[in-house]
Amino acid sequence: MSRAADPHTADPPLQPRIGPRLRAARKAKGLTLEQLVALTGLDKSFLSRMERDLTSASVASLVNVCAALGIRPGTLFDPPTTHLIRAADAPPVNFGGHDVHEVLLSQGLGGELMVLRSVIDPGGYGGEELYTLDAEVSFVTVLSGQLEVMVEDAHYFLGAGDSLTLSSRIPHNWRNPTQTPTEVIWITSPHP
Repeated sequence: MSRAADPHTADPPLQPRIGPRLRAARKAKGLTLEQLVALTGLDKSFLSRMERDLTSASVASLVNVCAALGIRPGTLFDPPTTHLIRAADAPPVNFGGHDVHEVLLSQGLGGELMVLRSVIDPGGYGGEELYTLDAEVSFVTVLSGQLEVMVEDAHYFLGAGDSLTLSSRIPHNWRNPTQTPTEVIWITSPHP
């Protein structure tokens, strides 16, 4: 008897796939395979097969490669860091805007990003004054409608499909200047 796959869940892998994690760690260090060979003394073709999960490494080889990459061997076996938010389960938030309905789309990870989906009613706005955030960068993309973004003395009028990236530390604000709702996605990278 066959069972239909649930499109909302993912089956866990049968065995850990460490190859892509090794390759990502090597590239994050800016190392070529040849440089990793020089650091570990291991064969280039062996390292290439390891990164493609085509061979198993001995404990000694794995520890050697991890030491060269500056990572702990155990991190290769950590489960993937993911957090699923279903549209119906996104928690509502309120950051002080007027006539805006927002939900938090990102949560549960290390706080690298904050992603909000906002529906801004006609005339809705971010507040009476320009404001700054304790964050590195803010990004907004308009899904539907129009959004006016004020950055110091500049005014940007964004339509569906338009995006704006700005320093969160520059005084800014926003509003929906139209008579129809505007839907946007905000992404903010909090200060480290």
